[in-house]
Amino acid sequence: MFTDVMLKRNPALIKTAAALHQNGSIPPNTYVVDLDSFSLNVQRLSRCAKKHDLQLYYMTKQIGRSGYIGKVIEQNGISKAVAVDIDEGFNLKEAGCQIGNLGHLVQPGIMQWKAVLTQICSEVITLFSLERAKQLSDAALSLGKTQDVILRVISEHDVLYPGQHGGFPLKTMNDVIPELNKLPGINVIGLTSFPVLQLNKNKTGFDFTTNLETLKKARGIMEDQGVRVTHINAPGSTSCFTIPLLKEHGITHGEPGHAMTGTTPLHAYLPSLDETPCMVYVSEISHMDDYAAYTIAGGFYARSNMEKAFYGNTPQRLLKQEARVQPPSYENIDYYGSLEKNNEMNVGDSVIYAFRSQIFVTRSHVAFIRRTNSPNPEIVHFQRRGM
Repeated sequence: MFTDVMLKRNPALIKTAAALHQNGSIPPNTYVVDLDSFSLNVQRLSRCAKKHDLQLYYMTKQIGRSGYIGKVIEQNGISKAVAVDIDEGFNLKEAGCQIGNLGHLVQPGIMQWKAVLTQICSEVITLFSLERAKQLSDAALSLGKTQDVILRVISEHDVLYPGQHGGFPLKTMNDVIPELNKLPGINVIGLTSFPVLQLNKNKTGFDFTTNLETLKKARGIMEDQGVRVTHINAPGSTSCFTIPLLKEHGITHGEPGHAMTGTTPLHAYLPSLDETPCMVYVSEISHMDDYAAYTIAGGFYARSNMEKAFYGNTPQRLLKQEARVQPPSYENIDYYGSLEKNNEMNVGDSVIYAFRSQIFVTRSHVAFIRRTNSPNPEIVHFQRRGM
């Protein structure tokens, strides 16, 4: 998906990733992140958010949700994370990172609320139901605390991805808000939904989904019920391109993830965006038959939208050689990827992909490197996974 824009905007990363694979510094099945470009992307996002008075929570699941990268992000201007589940929250917090939002997309379990309140200590917690709200309130009261919460609100017309359903139905909000206000251990301060933005049909920008109208209607209901709404979080493709759009509609918070690696859907089509694409996936041709070259996998993702990859046994050759990706079967484990075979391929060739990632659901390693443009790039952190 991002091979063309990567070749145009960050060819040094492609060459460096191939060189590091060819000299044995990194194994196949490794994502490689250009940490210099990544840090600049975070700085640009931070400046843009401050300019438009919008708060950001950084998301790390796409890049391996490690405490190492969380600290890098915080050092470059975005101070708090969104943890999509409690395990990510523990991982980041143990590394000294600050948690801004927990519970969206995954709610903590019934016996985990005290750990959430005493160990993770997030700024807000997203709630999907009155039952979870009561659990959290009880836990907070037992600890002498009051926890700020935001509500995920949905309507029947909203865009919801499979496996991510849940939230307070908009049609029940008039009845739910008084019940929530009775819970002394929580303080309702806002709303959230996902996704609020999607790539438009012409691939020239983003359109708002119907979820935005759901947020606006829910805000009106809450304010009519006396709730002071100070937090409206609208994640999905948060970037320097979308931050001004979000602000125009009263959004107060966003959650950049792919923007930090320059890999939102729009980055594949508009090479002028502020964030530089800075992540590739390194593999190797394992073996071939009469029809295909099979690449060592473990890092593919069902919504990655792979189209082609670079291959070769030197960085120079690799930049000039592309092969079409044969669509993988997502009903099976990705032991191997598959490229359309040609006579220039050799077993052991490096293969460089560039696509939308969700590293936390893979078996991949992650290498963070600096000085990709220098003769001596440095691997500053290697995150081993799947062991």
